[in-house]
Amino acid sequence: MAVFCLLCGKRFQAQSALQQHMEVHAGVRSYVCSECNRTFPSHTALKRHLRSHTGDHPYECEFCGSCFRDESTLKSHKRIHTGEKPYECNGCGKKFSLKHQLETHYRVHTGEKPFECKLCHQRSRDYSAMIKHLRTHNGASPYQCTICTEYCPSLSSMQKHMKGHKPEEIPPDWRIEKTYLYLCYV
Repeated sequence: MAVFCLLCGKRFQAQSALQQHMEVHAGVRSYVCSECNRTFPSHTALKRHLRSHTGDHPYECEFCGSCFRDESTLKSHKRIHTGEKPYECNGCGKKFSLKHQLETHYRVHTGEKPFECKLCHQRSRDYSAMIKHLRTHNGASPYQCTICTEYCPSLSSMQKHMKGHKPEEIPPDWRIEKTYLYLCYV
């Protein structure tokens, strides 16, 4: 069964992968990219990132020729062509191509809405719907700097933005999740 990061909503197949991911939030990054000096929590993450510099997408779809950086993304993509839907809801029998689609759908039956907008308190069943909702607030991006109040459209752009602040401007208790304009109760 999948596990989720309570800080960012990212989904993992194993508890060990979640534990490794939590190092990202804790600031533990021991693998450094020789091209851009970005740091990563694992050798696998660094290897995947290096492909962004080389443009290497070694996994090709035999149906349409699209190429992907990793095998798991290719496998999920191929389900578009095959129509394979291996994940079935026990509640209603509806089938899904991706496991996280089933997990999100299941919330229809439970009524669970774990994502909450900090601006208006509207709740949502899934992360992507919450991000879409946030943009209804005058086009607000889902992340807002707690130091200068600038908005950022993605977590990675917020991380880059924060590097522009002087270390003395950043409070000692500051955490990236404080910039999220939504709450997650998963």
